[in-house]
Amino acid sequence: MRLPRWNLTIWILLGFILGIATGLFFGDLTSVMQPVSDAFIKIWQITILPTVAISLIVGIGSLKRDTAKAIALKAFLVLLLIWAICVIGYFSFQLAFPPRVQASFFSTQFLAPVTDINFIDMFIPSNPFLSLSDGIIPATVLFCLFLGFALMLDDGSGPIVSILRTLLRALERMTHIISLTFPVGIFVITAVTAGTLTFENFLDLQVFIITLAAAAVLLGLVVMPLLVTCFTTFRYRDILDASSRAMLLAFSTGTEFITLPLISDGVEKLFQGRASETGNGSMEDEDGDRDPGTPGGTGTGPAGDPKGDPAPGTDRGNVRSLSEIMVPVAYTFPLLGGLVPFLFILFVAWMYKNPLGLIGQLRLIAIGIPSFFGSSKLSVISLLNLMHLPADANNLYVSSGILRQAFVAPLSVISIFSLSTITIALTTNRARFRWKRAVMSAIGVVLLAAIMIAGLHAGFAYLLAGTYHGSDRISQIELPLDPAGNRLDSVVNTTVYLNREDVPAVVPPPPVGRDEIRQIRDRGVLRVGYNSNNVPFAFFNGKGELVGYDVEMAYDLARTLNVSRIAFVPITGTNLAESLDSGYCDIAMSAVVVTADRLDQMKFTDPTVTVHLAFVVPDGNKDKFTQLDDVQKMDGLRVAVYNNTALVGVAHQLLPRATIVPIDSKEEFFVGGKADALMIPAEEGYTLTLQYPLFDVAIIQPSDSYQMMYAYPVAKESSDSWLLALDYWLRTENDYGLLQKKYDYWVLGEIPSATEPRWSVVRDVLHWVA
Repeated sequence: MRLPRWNLTIWILLGFILGIATGLFFGDLTSVMQPVSDAFIKIWQITILPTVAISLIVGIGSLKRDTAKAIALKAFLVLLLIWAICVIGYFSFQLAFPPRVQASFFSTQFLAPVTDINFIDMFIPSNPFLSLSDGIIPATVLFCLFLGFALMLDDGSGPIVSILRTLLRALERMTHIISLTFPVGIFVITAVTAGTLTFENFLDLQVFIITLAAAAVLLGLVVMPLLVTCFTTFRYRDILDASSRAMLLAFSTGTEFITLPLISDGVEKLFQGRASETGNGSMEDEDGDRDPGTPGGTGTGPAGDPKGDPAPGTDRGNVRSLSEIMVPVAYTFPLLGGLVPFLFILFVAWMYKNPLGLIGQLRLIAIGIPSFFGSSKLSVISLLNLMHLPADANNLYVSSGILRQAFVAPLSVISIFSLSTITIALTTNRARFRWKRAVMSAIGVVLLAAIMIAGLHAGFAYLLAGTYHGSDRISQIELPLDPAGNRLDSVVNTTVYLNREDVPAVVPPPPVGRDEIRQIRDRGVLRVGYNSNNVPFAFFNGKGELVGYDVEMAYDLARTLNVSRIAFVPITGTNLAESLDSGYCDIAMSAVVVTADRLDQMKFTDPTVTVHLAFVVPDGNKDKFTQLDDVQKMDGLRVAVYNNTALVGVAHQLLPRATIVPIDSKEEFFVGGKADALMIPAEEGYTLTLQYPLFDVAIIQPSDSYQMMYAYPVAKESSDSWLLALDYWLRTENDYGLLQKKYDYWVLGEIPSATEPRWSVVRDVLHWVA
C-alpha cells in the first residue's frame, strides 16, 4: 500500500493535527518525548546560520554596481520606514494584554545574574567565524553585508559568487532533506505541548495567536497598502488586487518563499496596469493629477535631463528587471513577517509577569532587528536568553508554528511587495508623496488600531478572568506520604500548641552531664520549636494543619530517634535561646537564621538551606529594589520585617535611612499596607506572592552576596553527642537526596498532589492509568 503523494505542507498539517490528538489522548504522559522534541529543534538549526550568511553575500554580491547605486539608498530608506512602522505596530499591540494576575514558587532561575548586553561584541565581528559558531546573528549579518558589498564592487568576483551560489544550493538541498523531518518533528513537539499545556497556558497562547491575527489584519491589509498609496499614485484596491494571489498562497501554505515569482509578477502588473489606464504611459491618481516625471508628463525627462531620454526603469522591461532584483533582495531582509518574534517576546514577558521596561524594549529593538536576518526560531531562542525570559517558552513558539505561519507568511508577502513597489517607483521617478493622503491615512490607522487594541484588551480580560488559582496551591498543600504510602502524622503522633501558656512544663535539664537523646526517648516526645510565619518552612495550610519543609524534617528526626510523638511548641526569635536552655524545646526547626549573635547564645547544626535576601513589593516596583544602593537612597522608605526575628537587626544595618516596621503577621503588610516593602528571604517571598499575586519579589543583586543560612539550633550547653547525632542525621538525609527532595517539594513547588493531572482520554475516559 502506497501513501498518498501529498505535499510537505499537508504532511506538516497532518503532523500538527495528530500531535494535538496524541496530546489530548495521552495527556502529560507525552512528557517522555521531551528529549526527542529538543533534538528536533536542534536538528532544524543545522543549516540556518550558514544559509543566512551565504544568501546575504550572494544576494548583494551578485548585484550590478549601477543597479545597486540606483536602488540602494532608496531601498534602505523605505526599509527603515517599514521597520519603524512594524516596531510601532507590534509594540503597540502589547497594550492589548490585560493586567496579569500570576505568581509562582521560587525558582533557581531567578538567581541567574542579569548581565548587561555587550553591544560591541554583539554587532562588531572582530572574529566572524567565532560569531558564526556562537550564533551571534547581528555580528554575522554585518560581516556578510560588508563582504557582499565588497564582492559587488569587484568586477572579478563573478567566479567566487558563482561558487558561493553553488554552495548555497547545496545548503538548500540539505535544508530540503532536513525539512522532510518536519511532519514528525511537528508531531512530537505538538504532542508534548498539547499533552502538558494547562488550560490557563492554553488561554495564554490564544492571547498571542489572536493578537497576531489582529496585527496581521491591520498591518497587512490596511497599513502596508495605504503606505504604497502615499508614495505612489496606485489605488488601494489595485494594490490589494496585485498582491492578493501571493498573499492567499502564502496564507494557505505558510511560506512566502514559493510566492516570490508571484510577488514579482504582481509588482510588474501593478506598474503596467496603472500606466495603461491614463494612455501614453502617464500615471494619474484618483483625482486626475498627472505625474510630471513620467512619459506623457510635462517635464523634459527625469531629473531635468536635457536630452529628454527616458530614465532607466520607465519602460516595462526595466520595471520587470528591477522587480526581479528587488523582490529576492527584499526577501533576505526581515520585514513584517520576520519581525513577528517581537510580539512573541513581549507576549512571553507578559505571560511570565516580567514585562520589559522602556530600556529593555529599546534593547530588544536594537538586538532584535539584526537577529531576525536569520531564522525566527533561532532568534527567539537568542532573544529569550538575552531578555532573561524562560527558555521553555520557545516550545510554545515552535508548537504554534502552523497557526503563526498562516499570518506571518502573508505579512512577509505584502511587506516585500510594498518595499519593492515603493523602491521601484522612487528609482523610476514614478513616486509621488501625497501629504494629505498620508495624514488622513495615519489618523485612520491610529483610530482603527486604538479600537482594535481596546477591544482585544477587554476581551482578553474577560477570557482570563478567574483563571488564577495560585493561592490554592498553598492552602491545599499537605505533608507528603512516607515511602509506605502513609500520612506522616499517622505514623508519628503530633500535638501542635498554638500558645506558649498551653505547653506543659518540663523538668529543666541538668546543668552538666546532659544526654538529650536518652531524655527524649525516656520522655517519648520530641519537643520542636516552630514559628508559623515561615512559609514554606513552617506554616498552617487551609485545613489548619502545621506543614512545611522543617515540619517534615521534624517527622524524619522523630523516626530517626525512634520516638512516636512530636510536640510542636511556639517560639519567637527573642525567646529562642531561653526556650532551648530551659528545656522548653529540644530543638528549633523553623527557618532559623544563623547569625554571629546567635552563635554566642546557642549551638547550630550543619546548614540545611541557603536563602537569598529580597524585598516583596507591589507589582511594577521590582526593578527599583534589586540594587541595595538604590534602596538605601530612597527617602521616606518604610520596610516591614517580621517581629522578633534576626531580620530586624539585618534591616537596621542594611537600611539606616529607612523606617523599619516590625509586623507580627503577613496581613499587616499585604492587607494593612503598613510598609512600602517587606524584607524577607526570596524563597519565602515567592511563596507569599502566590497568596498575594499583586506583589512581586525583588532579589537583591548580586544574589550570591546577600545570602543567609538556615540551621537547627540547640541549647548552648547541649552535649556534643546530641549535636554530632543531628549532623550525622542531616548528612544522611543529604546523601540519600532527601534534603533536595524536600527542597523541590516545599520551596520550588514541585508538588504532584497540588496539581491535578492534565485531562486526557487515557486517564479520564478510558481509565487506563491512575
